[in-house]
Amino acid sequence: MSFIDSVIAFIHEYYIDPIINDSGYNIFNTLTWAIILGIAVYLLIYFLQKMNIKIDAKSMAATLPFVIAGASLRVVADTGAVSPPFSYVLITPNIYFFVFLVTAACLIASLLLQKFKAVKTFHLAYAALGCLFILIVYWILFDVGTVANWWVPFAVAIVGIGLAVLFGAAAKRAGNAVLSDKMNLMILAAHLMDATSTVIGIEVFGYIEKHVVPAFLIELTGTALVMYPLKLIIFFLVVWLLDVGLEKAMADESDKEKSQIGQIKNAIKFVIIILGLAPGIRNSIRLFFGV
Repeated sequence: MSFIDSVIAFIHEYYIDPIINDSGYNIFNTLTWAIILGIAVYLLIYFLQKMNIKIDAKSMAATLPFVIAGASLRVVADTGAVSPPFSYVLITPNIYFFVFLVTAACLIASLLLQKFKAVKTFHLAYAALGCLFILIVYWILFDVGTVANWWVPFAVAIVGIGLAVLFGAAAKRAGNAVLSDKMNLMILAAHLMDATSTVIGIEVFGYIEKHVVPAFLIELTGTALVMYPLKLIIFFLVVWLLDVGLEKAMADESDKEKSQIGQIKNAIKFVIIILGLAPGIRNSIRLFFGV
C-alpha cells in the first residue's frame, strides 16, 4: 500500500467511518475536534470583539435556545427519520458546523435589525429566532418519535442542578469562593446534568459511552458513576486555571487589557457550559423518546 493509500485509509477509518456509522469517538478524531474547537473559539471571540458585542449574561442567555435546539436536533438523526447522506449533517462534528452556521446567521440578522433600529438591542430578536429553532426541532421530534421515558429530563435536571446547589452551599460554608461565581455554578450544573444523563443511560437503559476517556474510565471502574468524580476533578482544575491562574497572569496588565481578558474568560466559560449542557440535553431527549 502506498503512502497516499495509507493516509486515505487512515482518514476513512478514524474520521469518515465514525460519521457514516455513527460509531462515536477515537483518540484521533477527538484530538482533531478539540483543536478545531479551540480555533473556532478564538475566531468567535475575535468576531465578537470586532462587532463590540459584550460576552455577558444577556448575550449568553440569548444564545442558550440555540444550544437546546442544536442538542435536540442531534436526536433527529438518532430516530432514523433522516436518511443518508442528509443524516450525516446531523452527526458529530458536522452538526456543530451546521448549528454554528444557523446561530451565526441569526446573530447577524439580529444585529442588522438593531443597526436599522427595528429593535432596541439584538438580544431579544436573537433569542426569539433561537426559540423558533427549538419549536421547529421539537415539531419534527414529536412528529417522528414517541414518548417512552417522560421522567428522564426531569430527573437529569433535578439531580444535576440539585448536586450543583449542594456543592455550592458546601463550598460557601467552607469559605471557598469558587462557586460563589454564578457562571462557575452554571458550569458545574451543566456538567453534573451531563454526568447524570450518562449514568441513567448506561446504568438504567444499558446504553454505551462513545467518548474516549469516559468510556475507558467506565470500563475500568465498572460503573458510570465514575462520571461524577471525573466531572468534579475537571471542573475544579479548569476553574482554578481560569479564575486563579489567569488572574495572576494578568495582575500587571492595564484595565483595558484586563477587560479584554475578562471577555475571553467569559467566552471560554460559556463554551465549557455548552460542552456539558449540549450532551446532557441530547442524552436526556434521546432517552425521553427511547431511541
